[in-house]
Order: sequence, then structure tokens, then C-alpha cells
Amino acid sequence: MRHVKSSTDDLLAEIEIFAPKAEAAWAALQRQYTSRITEAEIDHLFACFVLGLTSPAYAEREPALHFDVCRALAAVKLPPERVHAALYTVPEPTQPWLASAYALIESQGAKMGRALQETTSNFEDLTAGADAATERPGNHEGNAK
Repeated sequence: MRHVKSSTDDLLAEIEIFAPKAEAAWAALQRQYTSRITEAEIDHLFACFVLGLTSPAYAEREPALHFDVCRALAAVKLPPERVHAALYTVPEPTQPWLASAYALIESQGAKMGRALQETTSNFEDLTAGADAATERPGNHEGNAK
């Protein structure tokens, strides 16, 4: 019987790449804003960061998959009802700077996402090259004529 990887397995693998950055962003948001803005505003800032962070990797992929990854990453720090609200609702800003902060944190996330994607791509390129070198048998037939 052939083992077929489930979409849950794929999703978990996708999340592992982004989770450390998302967790660091959550900690920074908590540290900086807990006493200054509402919980819903912090949650939405986090959702904006997660969207930006994952956007470079999902720009050419299925939007539903991208949203599933965003939801799963947000769920690492938020309970289900707050995940839904953070992703679907823009809270009424209690501070005038918040409207621009949402876009700014999304763009910061995207910048980190591009750097992460580049690092991951470089690693994959290096390991693919190493794999190809070790898989090639020593074929010298072309040299012996």
C-alpha cells in the first residue's frame, strides 16, 4: 500500500518554515503594544504580518492554500475565534497611526518573507546540487573512445 501525504502534513511542513518569524513578531507586538491598543488591534496587526510574511511564497499559488497557511500560523498564537476575527475583521482604530501601521507591518512581513524565501531557495539549490552529485554514477564512457 502506498502512503499518500495528507494535506495536513503538507500544511504543517509549510507552517514550520514561517513559524519562528511569526512567533517573534507576536512576541514583539505583545511587548510593544499590549498596554497601548486593543487585543483585536494587536491580533489584526499579527494577521497583517503573517499575510505579508507568507505572500512572497504564495504569490503564484492557490489563494485558498495561502489563506490556510495564514490561518494556521495565526492559530499558533491565537485561539480559533480570535484567528477568525483577526483575518476577517479590521477593527476600528483606537489610535490614528494604526491605519497606516497595518499596511506597514504587512510590508515588513513581506520583506522578511522574501528574505526567507531567498534563503530557503538558496539552501534548496545547494542541497539539490549535492544530491545530484551523489546520485550520478561514475560514467566515463564518453571519455573512453
